[in-house]
Amino acid sequence: MQAKEEQYFRYIEAVLFRQGEIQTGTFQDKFKLSRPSARRYLTDFIARYQIDAHYNESEKAYVLATPFTPNYISQDFTEYASLIGEQYVHNLSTSTIATLPLPHRKLNPTILRPILNACRRQSVLDIRYQSIKEGGETERIIRPHTLVNSGLRYHLRAYCEDAKGFRDFSLSRILSACPEFKCKAQMYKKDDEAWQQEVTLTIMPDPRLSDYAQQVIAHDFDMSGNKKQLKTNVALLNYLISILRLDVQHPSPEAQQIVMDPDCYRTLRKQKLLWN
Repeated sequence: MQAKEEQYFRYIEAVLFRQGEIQTGTFQDKFKLSRPSARRYLTDFIARYQIDAHYNESEKAYVLATPFTPNYISQDFTEYASLIGEQYVHNLSTSTIATLPLPHRKLNPTILRPILNACRRQSVLDIRYQSIKEGGETERIIRPHTLVNSGLRYHLRAYCEDAKGFRDFSLSRILSACPEFKCKAQMYKKDDEAWQQEVTLTIMPDPRLSDYAQQVIAHDFDMSGNKKQLKTNVALLNYLISILRLDVQHPSPEAQQIVMDPDCYRTLRKQKLLWN
């Protein structure tokens, strides 16, 4: 199967699975196809995977008759939202899903290429970096292993020769990145203890809420026994805590909604794994 056809089938499946119907015109507009081509891909997908769907002339849509198990997508709603949301980015008035206009960090492709190659080849880079802590530009020799999306930015996990340890470098603050062939550093992902060490973050409804409100929050976050365990590693733990707003307490429990389980907090604090 060609990559383009797989892309079409992934979209068709996502829309049928979540919406129960798909209009030929919507699919056609999404991928700039001719109407005959759009219809051909739709009918091919339905026939190939024996989807129980029929064409409704009045709705101008293929309508699902019975549920099916997806082949291309997970059952995570976020994936569906991502697949259909792109067409509505600049036209919120026609969208059934709205996405917050988060600020994008400036990422230069000419800088990204050697970084991605270094991650893939396990090689070393000489970078110029804007360090807020040091108040200016610095030069570092690093061995990167992973790009991380921490919610509002991408950062690079890498061994730093200057710091003699693994550090996180904000990708948008790297001004240049060049291959470094003379460095003998051998530290890589397998040597990154914080990356290799798994840790569990346990969340629960804010106990200041009423019992009913706590039940609602527990349902929202798919908790069992009013608790939810999230597995990550030590290197990413505090980013997860930050994006869940567990590092601060809001005066209003309705705004706070979730907190860290006290036993979990004491354990992480005792292990000195928390930033705050």
